[in-house]
Amino acid sequence: MTRPPQQPAFDPHDSPSFRRSFERWRATLSAFAAPARLRCDDKAAWDQGAIMQGQQPDADKSDRDRKRDLADCRRCEKWRDELARESPIVRFMLQHISLLPPAPGSTMPAPEQSDTPHLPLPVTCQPCPPTMAGGYSSELGILLCQNRFMSRAHVEDALAHELVHAWDERRFKPRGKWGEDLRAHACTEIRAENLSGDCRFGREFTRRNWHFTKQHQACVRRRAILSVAANPNCKSKDEAERVVNEVFESCWPDTRPFDEIY
Repeated sequence: MTRPPQQPAFDPHDSPSFRRSFERWRATLSAFAAPARLRCDDKAAWDQGAIMQGQQPDADKSDRDRKRDLADCRRCEKWRDELARESPIVRFMLQHISLLPPAPGSTMPAPEQSDTPHLPLPVTCQPCPPTMAGGYSSELGILLCQNRFMSRAHVEDALAHELVHAWDERRFKPRGKWGEDLRAHACTEIRAENLSGDCRFGREFTRRNWHFTKQHQACVRRRAILSVAANPNCKSKDEAERVVNEVFESCWPDTRPFDEIY
């Protein structure tokens, strides 16, 4: 005899919104345990975006290059799904993203319509130019640059970084669209660099950037300025530096959804 699915024992005083949030959270946790199909042979929409400019067209690649791309993709997707099940920071961010509704006007595919139905938003592995390790798009979700990762820990930092952007988009309202409001862009970059692990001492040591004092703050500021300067709406690096400095003191201590960081 098949048992009916067990329902959560809600308190009579629990609000309908709490019950809906709990159900989304539970569904996300349950999905983490399910194996995901690899999508390495599919042509992702990221290929058509400006973010991928400079990449060699697939038709011009040799068989050896295509085999390497496939191996990179399978490794990236394997690490992605392992981190979704095992990484504390990735699990925490995925859970909190699943509790928030999509951003107003979002055209991002629903989880069940994306290539990663076991995750609350699309997370795609694709080859990228050498200047990036990941990206976030309001329309496409998260991009992981499969050919740019040195280890699973590197993927963890990049994925956590982009998940902070995804959470910020659902939680905060910029003045206009994301990307057009440079102060909002600077703030989410500061938060992502601060919370993701991108600026831990070991990572900075490999980049040959370290300081005897305030190393973490210096890294966060430097990398946030570089990200804002790359925004097409930013006129110069000087403007990026000015905007980051204007919001740094208010955005640096904001560790939501974490209580605190160490």
